[in-house]
Amino acid sequence: MIRTWRTRALIDLSALRQNVKVIRKLAGDARVYAVVKADAYGHGINNIVPAICHSVDGFAVATLEEGIRCRKYAENNAIMVLSEFSEPEQIDIFRQYQLQPVIHREQQARWVGESEGLSSGVWIKIESGMNRLGISPENVTAIINMLRRSMKVKKLGLMSHLASADEMDSDQTPRQCERFLEYASGHPGEVSIANSAALIGWPQTRLDIVRPGLMLYGISPSQHQSALELGLRPVMQLESRLIAVKEISAGDAVGYGASWTASKPTKIGVAGFGYADGYPRRISNRGSVIVRDRSAPVIGKVSMDMMTLDLTGCGEVQEGDIAELWGPKLGVEIVAGWADTIPYELLCSVSPRVPRIPIN
Repeated sequence: MIRTWRTRALIDLSALRQNVKVIRKLAGDARVYAVVKADAYGHGINNIVPAICHSVDGFAVATLEEGIRCRKYAENNAIMVLSEFSEPEQIDIFRQYQLQPVIHREQQARWVGESEGLSSGVWIKIESGMNRLGISPENVTAIINMLRRSMKVKKLGLMSHLASADEMDSDQTPRQCERFLEYASGHPGEVSIANSAALIGWPQTRLDIVRPGLMLYGISPSQHQSALELGLRPVMQLESRLIAVKEISAGDAVGYGASWTASKPTKIGVAGFGYADGYPRRISNRGSVIVRDRSAPVIGKVSMDMMTLDLTGCGEVQEGDIAELWGPKLGVEIVAGWADTIPYELLCSVSPRVPRIPIN
């Protein structure tokens, strides 16, 4: 059999659909906008959107380009563009592809008011305490009234974003929610503030629309509940093949800088995956992968295209065997901990040269 792949990311669509069911149950009567920015957190918009477009109410992306790609697969869903609205000429693109811009500056509201209108709808982002993007609360009413007077927007929603929803002992989330609702109350349109962590831990934030991101892909954003406890399943299984297996002697060093030295005769393997593929160099001599259902420590420094593994205890390993870098047997949350980062960064960092292959 010809081995036709070196690395791959299997995208489990049955796990994705299971995660949507969990989200739906938590959301209750709220509508669900699935967040698929950053190419669906590295999973591929082309894989994720068509698989769930009939199971969710809408999608949220970061850029116009992502919105256009999303529209290709989601013919009837609402699509919210969270952060790219930088010039009035873009309104024609929003209109053509029926995308919903998020307004976070007064100038953007003027552009919409002076245009031919947007039948797809517009969102106003209220600055509720994250201090990143958003209209200051005291100016929100004036902007709403301006847009309503222009008669150019048929649907007008209010939204905000939570900064610390994954910290249950923080008082920032209830303060943000209270501030948001103070200015959103009485507004006839839809309101939205809940992300994945808020959907799990802060029921008062669910409101009209929830915007889950990380949990859609089978990862818990909560510090208190694991993905397994929530009924979530990992969607991405990142794999590489072993391209070499050999024995080294006690005293032999491995990799650049000779940062790891064998203390006894050791079977080692080289997996065809490195930092150019998206595996953090920071995990050198710290983490492990799964080979034949057993843990194989990463030894030596992760290089551009390869990493070296200690195969002691992995049985009769041979070239061509699969190493799981993260997935059902090794959670990406654990790998992120070894790299001193968050799962979001790892998922989004998987290189385009790693093919995403939908399964199930």
